[in-house]
Amino acid sequence: MDQPLNLAPLHFCPVAWQAQLNPHLIAIQLDDQQISFTELHQRVDDLGQQLVKLSMKKGDRLACIAPNRLSLILLQFACLRHGFIFCPINEKFNQAEIQQRLTLLNTAFIWQENTANSLDLNFKKTIQQSATAHPIQLDASAVISIIFTSGSSGFPKAVMHNFSNHYYSALGSQSVIPLSCGDNNLLSLPLFHISGYATVMRTLLAGATLQLLNTKISTEQLLKAKITHLSLVSSQLITLLEDVNFHANSLVIKHLLLGGSAFQSALLEQVKTRGFAYHLSYGSTEMASQIATSTNDEILTLLPYRKMKIVDKEILLAGETRFVGYFSNPKIAENSYFSSSDLGELSGNVIKISGRKDRQFISGGENIQPEEIEKILLTFSGLSQAYVLPINDSLYGQRPIAFIKWDNGDQGTQLKAFMEDKLIAFKRPLHYLTFPEQQGMKPNKKLLTDIALKLLLVN
Repeated sequence: MDQPLNLAPLHFCPVAWQAQLNPHLIAIQLDDQQISFTELHQRVDDLGQQLVKLSMKKGDRLACIAPNRLSLILLQFACLRHGFIFCPINEKFNQAEIQQRLTLLNTAFIWQENTANSLDLNFKKTIQQSATAHPIQLDASAVISIIFTSGSSGFPKAVMHNFSNHYYSALGSQSVIPLSCGDNNLLSLPLFHISGYATVMRTLLAGATLQLLNTKISTEQLLKAKITHLSLVSSQLITLLEDVNFHANSLVIKHLLLGGSAFQSALLEQVKTRGFAYHLSYGSTEMASQIATSTNDEILTLLPYRKMKIVDKEILLAGETRFVGYFSNPKIAENSYFSSSDLGELSGNVIKISGRKDRQFISGGENIQPEEIEKILLTFSGLSQAYVLPINDSLYGQRPIAFIKWDNGDQGTQLKAFMEDKLIAFKRPLHYLTFPEQQGMKPNKKLLTDIALKLLLVN
């Protein structure tokens, strides 16, 4: 695959590179504030010098506990430039969850907005003598980020990436979803998630504009900001589709990237009917975001710089985007495949995902794959999200139950009737419970299991 003309080279800081190549182009836009690549380069340089004065050195970990802000992006690239390791943490976690991650990272360098124990950093714009940018070389093999997995089935893993991983992730994405100067990409996902980190990286690598929002996404904001590229999870897409003005004819959106969970076919039909080009994505934290992507259909095709094989129905992954290792583990072998715990089939470069190995359970001697049940549940018009998990049963060992996000009130009776001729009895959920509010992008299996046990004991 040829490298796009505006994409910064592998061994150079992308912000400094774009500041030299496209000094006056807008790198970041927040409300009415516009930051050129020259200004971004200067502010990253200033912040990097502050961190050096605080005795940070290459390989040190900077834990950052904050929502998506300009300050967080400045820290992301200051770490990249100096070889520090950027470690974003969800600021909505409770103190115990934050402390668990800080204990694992074992670092003295912590930045958290409006807290007494945080590093004292000045993010304000300063006037510098020289506006001239020059190429700044990087060690592309050095670890520059630690992103925690969602931890939906247990304690999250701390996944280490080097710049090369992120670079080839962006380059492979370009083959299906091209980004270039003049495009506006909305940062709609959190930086503590690999999708948010990847959005920032591939946007600024390409010399495009990164748009930040302080409020929830709306059609009006998408139009005002002239957004051309947009990444969404299912709940965000559902909200936008409720607005009749969310239509390709009234917006300048070129590409919609959809990921995070399964999408109803009916939703995808709505997206297509409204004229948008959409891309379903299969990805993972360990592979630096996207692995396989579709275009206007549900056929997932492996992206460049990724490798995949199937062993005993499990997907094994490798390639240029494969992570360096887990922070609590030694470095994994060079060029080796790692077990994804995803189940699927591979035909040529086309991958079909059937579920997660670690979600499968046995009921009355029969294997049950929750994703199979969820796929059928999502064909029911009265719901927008479904998550199936097992609960213990004295007769069958385990039985499936389902958490449901209803569109317009509980329709459990109608859903039970709907499922009767769709699945054999032992696969039909025993109970339908209402989805609670969730913090992360993916359902937390342990939390939902605890909620189910409490509700079912009461009932």
